[in-house]
Amino acid sequence: MNELTEEKGKRFSLVYLERGVPARDRQRFRNRLAAYYWEYLHKGFKDEIVKAMKREAGIEVPYYGNSGYSPSEVFKNGELRDVLDSITLVYQVLLPDPRFPDSYKSPAQNWHSFVSRVLHEENVGYVLDESCGVHYLVDQEFERNRASTLATLDNPRYGGVRAAFEDAFRHLDSDPKDTKAAVRSIFESLEILTKIMVKSQNLSRKVVESTLKVKCLSTINGDSVMKTVIEGLINSLANWVDALQYYRHGQESDEPIGPSEELTIHIISTGSSYIRWLSQFDQKAMER
Repeated sequence: MNELTEEKGKRFSLVYLERGVPARDRQRFRNRLAAYYWEYLHKGFKDEIVKAMKREAGIEVPYYGNSGYSPSEVFKNGELRDVLDSITLVYQVLLPDPRFPDSYKSPAQNWHSFVSRVLHEENVGYVLDESCGVHYLVDQEFERNRASTLATLDNPRYGGVRAAFEDAFRHLDSDPKDTKAAVRSIFESLEILTKIMVKSQNLSRKVVESTLKVKCLSTINGDSVMKTVIEGLINSLANWVDALQYYRHGQESDEPIGPSEELTIHIISTGSSYIRWLSQFDQKAMER
């Protein structure tokens, strides 16, 4: 009964059809974008959308006699890169609209919400950032990890940490993926945070096992069990730092080999967790 209540009112395909692995493209995804365009954007924003598509992305927008240009055809039948670029371009066209006060959702926000929902419902493997930029979706947990770490670093003190952290995801989002650069960037992000916390010159096993460990443990009052657990986890961080030196300092070959995508995702995920965790110790230390 509870399961039926939770699924009440949802479309059959969302409840019962096997989702499988997210696809890079689906016709239903395209059809829904085109339908939204006709319902909400065609009358008021067509000309500016066409201009943006042509000017910013070089898209050949189909032209049909008396009907004129048809952005909806780009969504339905255009190249995939044009569809994904247009998602962002439409948002940019809609964004600076003074007709809508702050107390109401703007057309840009509505577009962002709709596209995000369609990507999820149609199981298409992309995710939007806050400015409607399109990025590859690894999985939901990976994206939650990313978002929670960015929220933790939303402080001027961590500006350099955040920049390197975002670089790691940018390298993973590139085509082709630069997994080695992604791993180096997540290491750099953690290294910058360590330098902020203990004024070290770099991030090494020695730094983790000595000064960084002392700094973290100094924020714990009286709980010997917690200190023992934290000490063990910091030792694990030292192993993580040691292992990544192979990718950080290069390899003894003419063409260094980057980590696999699966290993890169694991390294970035664990690195993100360490960044969030250590930043909490840093904040506690500043409050003392």
